Amino acid sequence: MAKTLSFTDTSPRTVKIGDTTTSFTLVCGNDNVATDLTNVTSITVKLGNASGYLKSATVNPASLNDPTTGQFTVTFNADLMTSLTAGSYSLEVWVADSNGTSIYPSDGSTGFTITNNIQSSNGATITTITFDDFVKAMNKAASTIAKGDKGDTGPQGQTGPQGPAGKDAVINVVTQAQYNALTDKTGLYVIQG
Repeated sequence: MAKTLSFTDTSPRTVKIGDTTTSFTLVCGNDNVATDLTNVTSITVKLGNASGYLKSATVNPASLNDPTTGQFTVTFNADLMTSLTAGSYSLEVWVADSNGTSIYPSDGSTGFTITNNIQSSNGATITTITFDDFVKAMNKAASTIAKGDKGDTGPQGQTGPQGPAGKDAVINVVTQAQYNALTDKTGLYVIQG
């Protein structure tokens, strides 16, 4: 008779790092028929991964709602979650009674997954600063840069375009009365005293 271990239809199969309230509900069976857990003296849930056994949790047989269904609940409390990282894990259940210890399942193990939470993704923290603090930090960094020797003088640039030709200036010397009598006062005038 093969011992089986499965999740109930409503049980989660995944828990996030840091979640200490998620519970898995499992069913022990013999050829997929529920095992009566009424007379068990201890239930131990053992966790492992590809490298082997990691830790275990106990379930109090007195806490079973209906032992005849083979169902029990494992809560992923802080003690159980400590040091577990994201990845794939396996479960085995060791049930002891007056006849000895039964290990569920008979073949292999039953798997579940621990996933990262939003804080554990790469564990990076981005610090925010004000724009003024950023400018101060950049100015401080720039002041530590060593200045090199002055470079060679570059080549002479091209001469710009020639402006329009100007007229020769004519200076007119006039008296105040002559200046006041002019209707067209364009040009240069020097008023003689």
